[in-house]
Amino acid sequence: MIDAWPTLPLGARAALEEQWNALAAGGLACGAAIVDSSDKVVASGRNHAYDVAGALETRSRYALQHNRLAHAELNALACVATEVDHRALTLWSTQHPCSMCAAALSFVEIGRVAYIADDLSDASDAERIVASRGSIPYRALGQPLWWTISNLLFLHNPAVRAGRNAGSVKRALARCPQLAELVLELAQDDALGAVARAGKTLPNGLEPYRSRIQHCAERGFL
Repeated sequence: MIDAWPTLPLGARAALEEQWNALAAGGLACGAAIVDSSDKVVASGRNHAYDVAGALETRSRYALQHNRLAHAELNALACVATEVDHRALTLWSTQHPCSMCAAALSFVEIGRVAYIADDLSDASDAERIVASRGSIPYRALGQPLWWTISNLLFLHNPAVRAGRNAGSVKRALARCPQLAELVLELAQDDALGAVARAGKTLPNGLEPYRSRIQHCAERGFL
């Protein structure tokens, strides 16, 4: 993972770092970041819907906490001032934005959206997902390794809490069973959460699982 990390766009790295933070917190691991026309990260956020509201400094970083609006994309958007030209910005998300976040992105007239992986918790058909984008151009990162890593992180905490009964895990078992089985194995002792909480960076924390992650990525689930 370490050698592949520097090749990622800055926005993708920032979104994945937020996803890693969300995993460590025990919530739904989804991250987002916003970059300007120079590819500089100007804002970032993580999903905070399922972990409790934090201390004052945490609340100043993530405007939305412990409510159903507290998605990663909305927390990133909340850090961008009104007068900023949103059409010059690109939002990166670890998962394809849900319909709520897609509507918000369209409303504020964000310039572009890029996402690393599909949202395996979204049971909508492809036509409905595409329709949710409105006129905003979306593009997938299109890299199987990072698609796999992002969904490994995304599925981990639901698997810790509910195992095979988690809705997103059930869909993963049908679509990408090898990845889902790896998720369930690591969830037994909350392996990834423990590594993230220990302060290891995302690429270093995943390095022990490199060969198994790469094997899953080679199955081609994009």
